[in-house]
Amino acid sequence: MCSQRICRAPRVWGMIVLALCISVACSVPSRSPTVDTGPSVSTGATPSLVKRDVRLAYVSTAISFSPLWAAQEYGLLEQYGLHSDDLFYINGGPAIMQALVAGDLDAAYSAFSPVVAAIMSGASAKIVAGFSNGFVHQLFTREGTGVRSAQDMKGKRAGVSRIGAESQVVVQIWARVNGLRDDDITYVNAGGAAERLAALDAGSVDLVPLDPPEVVLARKRGYLLVADMTQQPVPWQSAGLTVRENTLQTDPAMAKALVQAVSEGAYLLRSDPERFQAVVGKYTKIEDPEAIAIAYTSWKRAVTPHGRPDPAGVAMVQQVIDQSLPGTAQEPVTRFVDYTVLELLEREGFFDQLERQYPPS
Repeated sequence: MCSQRICRAPRVWGMIVLALCISVACSVPSRSPTVDTGPSVSTGATPSLVKRDVRLAYVSTAISFSPLWAAQEYGLLEQYGLHSDDLFYINGGPAIMQALVAGDLDAAYSAFSPVVAAIMSGASAKIVAGFSNGFVHQLFTREGTGVRSAQDMKGKRAGVSRIGAESQVVVQIWARVNGLRDDDITYVNAGGAAERLAALDAGSVDLVPLDPPEVVLARKRGYLLVADMTQQPVPWQSAGLTVRENTLQTDPAMAKALVQAVSEGAYLLRSDPERFQAVVGKYTKIEDPEAIAIAYTSWKRAVTPHGRPDPAGVAMVQQVIDQSLPGTAQEPVTRFVDYTVLELLEREGFFDQLERQYPPS
């Protein structure tokens, strides 16, 4: 059953129909660039004598995934007894979930909605933490497309990271709320934010969803803002750290260490805009200080306390996915989210310690 908060959302949100494809083939992942982001931070954690190798990936260069970047760049994985030579970048939620379920990864930091769709389709996985709430995308077009509203997108092309990814979901939500059918728009696999901007500039698509810091670059380049999804007054869980269910059952220590490292990464970035600028600049390859400063403000506002996915936001995702995978909305939140590690860390005072160590800037 959905919560009262969800049930009181505008009725049109319950009618959203999504075509989430979870069969996209996983492309060869790329590794993150090598840029010096400064010295490692020092925490109170006791490092293990033998570090455990882990294979970790993120799904997009969106700032939602910056806590994992910080865990890698500032030595937090090492602090909790883990080691990763590098992080993999696997574009698109369906692709990264395929890699996780296949055992090619130990954990994936992905958009939330494709994980829910994958679990409903049989993937044995659980989200164990999530630090981003709310919609993060804004929709842009260019002069000459004739697009100024959702109605103008009939028969037009939207460039998304991958079919079935959250970048497609937000465009479909916007279009559906404004009276369009799902097949009124053609969706094109355009890649990451930089590739989407290039596709828009080349004229191969008519609209693209972007998130900070790319939204600032888009404005500076003269692209036209069509819709700001961050202003939608509905709950939405936008990202989650995901592991296989088997990991929680047979290796809870690794799951706990992963959550600790990523959690500390989130608190570290929240408290230190300079380190945020360094790590986001590295992974997004954006050097514009104004763009990253705006991204920092946006990210801080959306951070979820204690990395605990909001049940109302999860339930709204379930309602959306329910239109393509009936029965999703009736599932308990715990079908998708396992709060065990977070609750253990809360009892141990872990987050209280992080609050003291990393006060908000």
